[in-house]
Amino acid sequence: MATQPSERQGNSEHAEPPADVRVNVGSAPSQSGGAPGIPENVVNGFYFQPLLKAAFTGDWESAEKFILRDPASKIANITSRSETVLHIAALNAQDQFVENLVELLSQSPEMLEKVDCGGRTALHHAVLCGRIRIVKALVRSNRRLTQIQDEEGRVPFNLSSQEASMHKEIAWFLAKNTTFDGSNHLDSSPNAIQCIVGLTYAGHLDIVLYLLRKYPSLILKKGPGETDKSILAVLARMQCHFLSGTKLSVLEALIYKCIPVDVNSRPTDENSTNMQTSTNPALQCLSRSFWNAVNIVAPSPIKRIHDVKLRHEAAVELVKKVCDALSQRNPTEIAQFFQDRDLLAQATVKGISELVKLSIQYFPELIWISPYGTTLITLAVQYRQESILRLFLKESSTNGLSLVPAPTEKESARMMRAAAKCNPDIDDVTNVSGAAFQMQREIQWFKAVESWVTPDMRTARSGPDNKTYWQVFVEKHQKLLENGQKWVKETADKCMVVSTLIATVLFAAAFTVPGTNNGNNGFPLKGSVMVFAISDGLGLLCSVTAILLFLAILTSRDEPLDFLDSLPKKIIMGLSSLFLSLAFMLVAFAATLTYVLDKTLEWVVIPIALLTSVPVTLFMVLQLPLLFQMVKSTYGPSIFRAEGIRK
Repeated sequence: MATQPSERQGNSEHAEPPADVRVNVGSAPSQSGGAPGIPENVVNGFYFQPLLKAAFTGDWESAEKFILRDPASKIANITSRSETVLHIAALNAQDQFVENLVELLSQSPEMLEKVDCGGRTALHHAVLCGRIRIVKALVRSNRRLTQIQDEEGRVPFNLSSQEASMHKEIAWFLAKNTTFDGSNHLDSSPNAIQCIVGLTYAGHLDIVLYLLRKYPSLILKKGPGETDKSILAVLARMQCHFLSGTKLSVLEALIYKCIPVDVNSRPTDENSTNMQTSTNPALQCLSRSFWNAVNIVAPSPIKRIHDVKLRHEAAVELVKKVCDALSQRNPTEIAQFFQDRDLLAQATVKGISELVKLSIQYFPELIWISPYGTTLITLAVQYRQESILRLFLKESSTNGLSLVPAPTEKESARMMRAAAKCNPDIDDVTNVSGAAFQMQREIQWFKAVESWVTPDMRTARSGPDNKTYWQVFVEKHQKLLENGQKWVKETADKCMVVSTLIATVLFAAAFTVPGTNNGNNGFPLKGSVMVFAISDGLGLLCSVTAILLFLAILTSRDEPLDFLDSLPKKIIMGLSSLFLSLAFMLVAFAATLTYVLDKTLEWVVIPIALLTSVPVTLFMVLQLPLLFQMVKSTYGPSIFRAEGIRK
């Protein structure tokens, strides 16, 4: 249908029915489903055009007059697609119009079950349009509407989970109010698992948990045909449903840890977005009061982070439920379940450490699984998923790290080949700022794998060219190496220009010290001048240091191994020196200006301090995140830390 008009009712002067809405022409009432008793020439004469226009624009007053004059028209087919006035109003988001019409039909709720040419009721259309008011009005008047299937065999709840999955409020309402019986029972319906899978893809995992508690037999079921996917198969492809696949800022991470969620809660009919944290009424009241206050201060960010955490915890709970159900099966069935869709391989490639960890905790034999003929450890190395690799790392007796289980010679060769390959599209590589630090991360991976494999692999040669794995690594990363060299040179060159300008200014300022001199010792008497002299000297020292560091970068050879330690340290120290020189220059400027204006404008100290802090703050906001990532990558804790599967 056309775009949804405004919800304001009774305004029909600015809208016309869309071109694809046509009245029945050239057919008798018995054929077109028109109102009984209306002559054929009346139907052919656009008899329902006023009613159609009123439903499209939400003009209930005009529609009511038409219906009172012709009571049969309220359930007549008024378009060529056998749509009634209720269908048209629901399609065009006319909430109040539909509520009035439903109230008018309340004495005969079976009239709400009229379907169009696609077998869809007005409830189907309301679900697709995301109109919760219309959905509630229809279902509360006739609960049988939730059971009526369209021509594709889908009830409104199926549409809500698949084609209208962005409307979570409607999905929750239908999940609680849909009644199933006979062949359409959710526990036996062929579309049942498709509904569950659709909700899982959409991230409405709390609704999935609610349904699985009612219908536990669906936990291990798979969809038919090409949609042969279980709940776990969907979760293994959706890293955004887990904390390991979600990036949070520092503030978001803090809120994430503090915010309470309850995966067992479900919204009430009155307010489908309530955040319930306990079954205790007093605690519920306290929690609602707290969240109401929080939502007033920052409604959007808090609600978004709450939904994210709820989805993450519900995903982990779903994995546990699947594993609990699988644990009742025999080992052959368990292995077949994980191998059908290569679940652990998919989860490893996506970096979903929660799913891999829980699966191996429940079924330790899966640690030996080799999807695609490759172990999970090698897949983690190939796709640079350190969160997965940490699960297999243990501290050795020599305080080093070793893999558990230890790789065989054949597996060691595969791991070395995987570490030598370059895939610039991998998130672990692209998330690092600058090509130089991407190269650093790749070398860190290679060196780590080299320390875990069998010793002979470190010097072994492979391939038709009989090259060592390090030579293969350099060859495969040649483009990244060139980009890193270019990035380092350009960064150093530009920063050196800025450092030189700062050094020039500070050097010239040192010979033009403001103020008067003491006749005995020749030093300025004013305290602010002393601040100027000290900050000017420190700024000059820092800027000269930055110049020397950037000069060292420009004259370096930029060998591959230089990107592991030497070049990153020079860049970090150079940027730090540049930042300090800029800060000291601004302090010297503020001290001088304060001294000059002190006699005439004594109140000028505070405005000067505030103004000079603006460039420093701007530099910190724009450059410190990059500097922080560099320091973390070079001096911070290793990305390879033992986490262990059993905890």
